[in-house]
Amino acid sequence: MIFPYKKAVLVTGLLVLYIGCLWSKPNFVIFLADDLGYGDVGYQGGDVPTPHIDSISKEGVTFTDGYVSCPVCAPSRAGLLTGRYQQTFGFWDNVGPYRVSEDIKPGIPLNIPILPEVLKPLGYVSGLFGKAHEGDFEEMMPFNRWDDFFGFNNGASNYLPGLNREHNPIFYNKKIISQTYASKDVRRSNVIKGGVLLRDRSEYLTDQIGDRAVSFIEKNKENPFFCYIPFNAVHGPFQAPLELVNEEEANDKGQRALVMAMIKSLDQNVGKVLQVLNQNGLEENTMVVFLSDNGGHELSSNSPLRGKKGTFWEGGLRVPFCLKWPAKFRKKKTYWKPVISLDLFPTMLVAAGGEVEAEWNLDGVNLLPFLKWPNREFPHETLYWSWGNRKAVRDQNFKAVSFDGGKSFQAFELWKDRAESKDISVQRPMRTKQVIAKHKAWEKTLSPPLWGWNPKLGYNDPDFGKPKPYHDPKYFMNDSNSSLKKF
Repeated sequence: MIFPYKKAVLVTGLLVLYIGCLWSKPNFVIFLADDLGYGDVGYQGGDVPTPHIDSISKEGVTFTDGYVSCPVCAPSRAGLLTGRYQQTFGFWDNVGPYRVSEDIKPGIPLNIPILPEVLKPLGYVSGLFGKAHEGDFEEMMPFNRWDDFFGFNNGASNYLPGLNREHNPIFYNKKIISQTYASKDVRRSNVIKGGVLLRDRSEYLTDQIGDRAVSFIEKNKENPFFCYIPFNAVHGPFQAPLELVNEEEANDKGQRALVMAMIKSLDQNVGKVLQVLNQNGLEENTMVVFLSDNGGHELSSNSPLRGKKGTFWEGGLRVPFCLKWPAKFRKKKTYWKPVISLDLFPTMLVAAGGEVEAEWNLDGVNLLPFLKWPNREFPHETLYWSWGNRKAVRDQNFKAVSFDGGKSFQAFELWKDRAESKDISVQRPMRTKQVIAKHKAWEKTLSPPLWGWNPKLGYNDPDFGKPKPYHDPKYFMNDSNSSLKKF
């Protein structure tokens, strides 16, 4: 039984907490999985329990039609961090050996702000923990664009850092903290067998990423922060600790068991971060977002969608996407209209009390007004994609897609055919032509590709894939907060 005066105190306390959340700046946490399929999470029918990821969906907003701007890693991440279709500044492909000319520097240009840079003037400290893949020139490295950085800068990493080669080390800010097994004369066969990690399992990279993020939150809990956690799970190589693989082999065998173990570890580390928010009284006023950078790979489940990573079917572009912010959204909500990762930039900036500058030319929109009920408008009337010979456009619930550079298109009504099983372009010729025309008009606003894996770009970088000067541990001063200097 709660006595009246105690009930009044309880209600008053909750009211004070609620008002405090209204007036204080929210914190932000983005979990970005790598190659996680639409059907890989528990709340969407996955065969691996993901209770911590599911809790974000159950306690917040589930975006059933949440998209990314490209079905592969680097362009998708560039779009998320800038709030722009990355092709508008020439970022069409993963960083590769080719570029238009020698003086082109692949990556997000310094004159295009990324999310931590626009939050910083508002009093935010920012940290990136995990995979960076948005440019490898020194000035673009995360240790120069974020306040705190732990992780690697590449398309992929082994899950024991010592298995990496010298050009792909693990950084803590400007200090290299990994050492290759080869340099220690340790045989690879003594470390890993068939993807199963046999030793040094406490150094499992997914765990290290989670632990570093937790430390960042504990260190900065008195001030507003932006904690970005781009895990490399469940991107290949498929590797997992022995004990986790043993747990999953009862359900599946071979590489799928490895991936299932990787999903379980991913969820456990999402749980670590959610727990530290709860323990420090930060949960109420922290916006937490979970999504994947693109659709799942060949060993992931994209069910019930068609296609996978690298395709413009829904399985390549539509991803698990959910958000919770208890101070604003207290009831579970399912949002059916299409949204895209580009929306996180303006949504978080406005939530932090900032304003979108017209000169940034954002393509994302602030989602907060659209999540209020009732609101019948679409955040985006039309969404666009283009990558190589692939083109796609979604106009409300109508989608057209091409795999031959626009010579032919298929069309689908996604509201009743999200598996894209019935091409209706012949039955709906005028509607199909209409959305194709929109796509052509959009393409005219884009910059040409500046780098990537296409030899036709011209210049072939002879140093691609080799260690950079900053890969030398002696290159930076030991103090990670000092100015950039060579010894």
